Amino acid sequence: MPVLSGMVFFADCGKKLYQVRCKTLTAEKEHMVCSSYRKIRGGCSSHQIRNVVLEKLILADIQRITAYARNHESEFIEMVTNLSEKELSKSLKANHKELEQANQPVTKLDTIIQKLYEDNLEGKITDERFIKLSTGYEQEQKDLEDRVNELQSLIETDKSNTLNAESFLKLVRKYTDILTLDAEIIREFVEKVIVFKAEKIDGRRTQRIQIIYNCIGAVELPNN
Repeated sequence: MPVLSGMVFFADCGKKLYQVRCKTLTAEKEHMVCSSYRKIRGGCSSHQIRNVVLEKLILADIQRITAYARNHESEFIEMVTNLSEKELSKSLKANHKELEQANQPVTKLDTIIQKLYEDNLEGKITDERFIKLSTGYEQEQKDLEDRVNELQSLIETDKSNTLNAESFLKLVRKYTDILTLDAEIIREFVEKVIVFKAEKIDGRRTQRIQIIYNCIGAVELPNN
């Protein structure tokens, strides 16, 4: 399904899966393969999944989660809200820690560059040496400052993009019963799909996926 292009990732390496196109392939055999394996043979396991299998798994998961959300609205809202708070706290903590660590060398490099400038003025180091050293330090400082800006942006995004169970429930109410997949349903419900390596269980090839949903992320429903 073309709408899935750019939305499917391999769990082991995090790379995108791309559609393999060949006129000789039947609809039943059309499949997606890990981009890392395609570019560097052996760079990742020969991971692939047939289109029909992927679409069947996505449909089943959407049906499962929408049915639970529809039949257990209050429990669903509580579960997603708790997940939102945990994920937000975890992400904010990690980004704040890295931001603090990145800011320290930025300040230190200011001092180093200033000292180089003073040494150059006093003739302790040559102009050529000054240019070479200061250029390297300034590039390192710029890279760190870029990362600091990126982290600050991520922190703001984390604060504003909390998971929203109510928004997801509006989608659920829009579709009374999802029997088949189409581009509109996928775009509205799915942010991305993570595909795991196929395994043999009791002699049968089994493949697992994880769907990251719009509004609510990845959700594990109760077994009962």
